[in-house]
Amino acid sequence: MNRKKNLGLWLTLLIVVLISVIDIPTYSKFLLIALFLGSLLYYRRSIIYYIRANSKITSNNEADWQYAWPLYRKAFNSGLQKPFVITAASMFLQRGDAEEGKQIIEDYFASEKGRNENLDNVAKTMVSMAYWMEGDLEKAIECVKEVHENGYRDKNLFINYTTYALAVGDLEKAEQLLDEAGQLEHDSPGIRDSRGWLLLLRGDWEEAEALFEDLIEKGPRFPEPYVHHTQVKIHFGQVEEAIELLKKALDARYANTSGFSKEIIQGMIDGLENQDTRRKNALEIDRDTTSVALGKRPKPIDGTFPAEEGYILEGFAKPKKKKKVTPKQQKKLLEESDDPVPNTNLTEEDLEYIRKHNLE
Repeated sequence: MNRKKNLGLWLTLLIVVLISVIDIPTYSKFLLIALFLGSLLYYRRSIIYYIRANSKITSNNEADWQYAWPLYRKAFNSGLQKPFVITAASMFLQRGDAEEGKQIIEDYFASEKGRNENLDNVAKTMVSMAYWMEGDLEKAIECVKEVHENGYRDKNLFINYTTYALAVGDLEKAEQLLDEAGQLEHDSPGIRDSRGWLLLLRGDWEEAEALFEDLIEKGPRFPEPYVHHTQVKIHFGQVEEAIELLKKALDARYANTSGFSKEIIQGMIDGLENQDTRRKNALEIDRDTTSVALGKRPKPIDGTFPAEEGYILEGFAKPKKKKKVTPKQQKKLLEESDDPVPNTNLTEEDLEYIRKHNLE
């Protein structure tokens, strides 16, 4: 691709130079160059439309997105190259008319022109999201399974395939895919969130807590990790922290392909903030891990529950206490460690130990 771009650039420059040295009047040279460049721009107008559309769809102001769709359509009608068509289809799926995005990809498969195996795999991975949005998980899994069996690997494939596997409760397959993703997991917040989701479904709450604390610090822009971390906080009865996370989820960026909605998240916030419904809502969230992790409302539970004034709820799980290390033990560990540079940051536990033992 780069060679073709460079060749086109050099050919353009060569033609401009040749025109400039022709023995004709100067105004004629300018006219010829203008005609040549104008023809070139017309020939490449699909790319110009595509670039302009991308500038609109990547705007932080969602009101600008509406201007992207007509530009993408103009690019299609002007003969846009197939790789760019598939990328544009992804934008329709995620931020525009999902049905149109699906149709664009289906039209691609209906044609032989401009196709190749890698692009087919990308397109199948993308169209699986359309089936996911339609609730046809069987068809979505069929698409990504075929791509995976073809030997194709990329971040989007792992995100989509693990999402579908977790959604149908195939935890073994999800773990297999996450392990196969390798370094991609640590480079992709989406794949990392799937690992945390897997931990939730397996009840590995302490491990999930550590994972989501690290992930949230990186400021993911999609709502899933905030809601999943909320589930951990609720499991430990920590309502105030759960509400803060849900509010961050409301401020995240939502796509058509997300299984989460602001309406459901706001409903959880309202239920947890209200003293009369706080305990009931917390219990519903904690008891229906599977539904909440998917972005659905938790199943309601029967019974009457007293008003709950506090934000730390009794009767919920308690996180395992971290083992305390005395200064003497820390010194011994440092002496045995290969790392000559100690961590000199004092925690609240360190300060409490110093106060109790009059070491101030």
